[in-house]
Parts: sequence; C-alpha cells; structure tokens
Amino acid sequence: MEDTQLTDGISVLIKHKWKIVLTLLILIIAAAFIFVTLPLLDGIIMGVVLAYIARPIKRYFDRFSPKASPYIATLAIVLPVLLIFVFGTIEIINDILWAVKNQDYVIGILLSLLEKLSIPDFIRAMVKDMVLNFTSYLLPVLKQYLTLSIVVNMGTSIVMFILNIFLAVLICFYLLVDGERLIEKITDIIPHEVEGFSARFIKHFDIILSAIFIGNTYSAIAVGVLSVIVFSAFGLSNVLALSTIMLIAAIIPLLTGWMVVLVLGLFRYFDNGQESAIIFLVVCFLVIILPPEILVRPFIINTKSDIHPMLIILAFLGGGMVGGIAGFFVAPILLGAIVAAYRAEADVRKIQILKQETQQ
Repeated sequence: MEDTQLTDGISVLIKHKWKIVLTLLILIIAAAFIFVTLPLLDGIIMGVVLAYIARPIKRYFDRFSPKASPYIATLAIVLPVLLIFVFGTIEIINDILWAVKNQDYVIGILLSLLEKLSIPDFIRAMVKDMVLNFTSYLLPVLKQYLTLSIVVNMGTSIVMFILNIFLAVLICFYLLVDGERLIEKITDIIPHEVEGFSARFIKHFDIILSAIFIGNTYSAIAVGVLSVIVFSAFGLSNVLALSTIMLIAAIIPLLTGWMVVLVLGLFRYFDNGQESAIIFLVVCFLVIILPPEILVRPFIINTKSDIHPMLIILAFLGGGMVGGIAGFFVAPILLGAIVAAYRAEADVRKIQILKQETQQ
C-alpha cells in the first residue's frame, strides 16, 4: 500500500515549507524592488532596448578591440538618436509655444489653407467651425497648462528626463560588457527539470527581441537621419522637429514616416505648386521610405523573428497606450516571451518524440 503521508498535497507542502517561505520572501523583495524602481522604468527598458540595438556593433568591433567595443557601440547608437530626439523635442516645444503666442496668425494660415481646398461648402463650413473651436477653446487651455507646467513641473520633469537618459545609457553599456555573463548566472540557478526548456526559451526569446528592436530601431534611425538630409535639401523649416517626428513614427511598423511625408507634401502643394509637391514626394519615397521600410525592416523582422507584422503593430500601439514609453517597449517583450515559450515547448516535444521513436 502506498504511503499517503508522503504523497498527498499537504505532506508535500509541509516537507518543502522552508523552500516555499524562501520563495515567497524572494518574490516579496522582488516586488518591493520593482515598486521602488517604477519611476525609473522608462530608463531601464530603454537601456535594454539600446543594448540590443548596439550589440551587433559591439560584436563587430570585438574582432579589433574587445575592451573598447562596448564604448564604441554605445556611442554609435546613443549619440545620433539622442541628438536628433533631444534637439527635435526642444524645437517641437518651441513651435508649440510659438503657436500659442501667435494664435491669430495660426488661425489665419489654417483658414487660408482651407479656402484653397476644393471641397463642398458644407464640409468647408464644418471644418472651419472645428478650427475656430480648437483655436478659441483648446489653445488658451494649452497655454495655461504649459505655463503651469513650466512653473510647477518643469524642474522635476527635466531632472527625471536626464536621470532616465543617464540610466538608459549606463544599463546599455553594462549589458554590453557583462550581458552574456549575466545570462549564464541566471541559467545556473534554473532547476534541472526545466533546463532544456529554459535554454531553448532564452535562445528563441533573444532572437525575437533582437529582430524586433534591431529591425525597427535601425530603420527608424535611418529614416530620421535621411529626413534631416532631404528636408534640409528642400529648404524646409523646423528640420529637426520634423525629423524627430519621422523617427518616432518609423518605430512602429507600417505606421511609418510616409504619413508625415504626405502631410508635408500637401503643404508643399499649396505653397509651391503641384510639380514641387510631386518631386518632394518622389524624393522622400525613394530616399527616406524605400530603403529602410522596404529593404531593412522586412528582412530583419520577418526573416529573423518570423512573427506576423500585425501582432508587432498591436504590441507597440497597445503597450504605448497603456504604459507610455515603457509600455511601448514592454509589450513587444511580452509578445516575444509568449512566442518564445511556445516555440521552446514545441522544440522539447519534438525531441521527446524523436527519443521515443529511436527507442522503439
């Protein structure tokens, strides 16, 4: 007769009570640590993303100078993104402040642009009412909000922004230096029973995240840099602000910079005529949109990760709407974890089936 004292659930819990207590204690400490570091979550997530982006550059320079490669890779990725984003954000804020202070001039430009459109009169009247309502009610509220924000929250916001940037760069650098050793330490404490699954999960997870972040970010950086060149060549104003918007838009697959280009082409049509607008759109498509979006992004993401682009779009958009900057990147990480777990389990099952067939 089987000894029920050793096989029933209560006896198992009593036998392993100290392991359970230790596990709960570790979970409580981990939860407390996560809660304390929540204000810095943006910087932590961005540091992980930057490390993935900079890793190919580090591996390339490892062949020449292993000690200097983390520094070179960090600067090669962080510097151009930081310059475009920071200066572009400053220019965008200045443009918003200028629009708030010059409300009448902005209304005049919008109404004159509306008159040039060949649309029915009732639609023109509806759009005109929308413009007047927006400028009459929302701009004063925006002005008041900006004033209060500058007085009350600007100092805190600047400090947190700088701190998150510094933390992102620091995490990126140290992950490039000790990332592989950190993974080895984690795998050392994984129980033997799930060692095969865990190894395959880490492998698939790493491949998926590399494809998503490298594909999206490299194409977005290319779009941002090329936008600066093309917009400057066409003599557009606010080049850095427009290039920053292009860079941010290009991070999301399909919802790319071509939306911004179409709007700019429309404004160019009213300012410089049809021929100038067509030339602008053709050059932007051939130089800015085509190389990153048609060649770079599909090759890296679709070939390496083998995840449907629609799932990646939903992950980016949903994560950004729920969790802001951190959620924008956490959601694709969670998607990658789900897909990696499924593929790791499939690999383990295939191995078990092969073992059974060979034994037979």
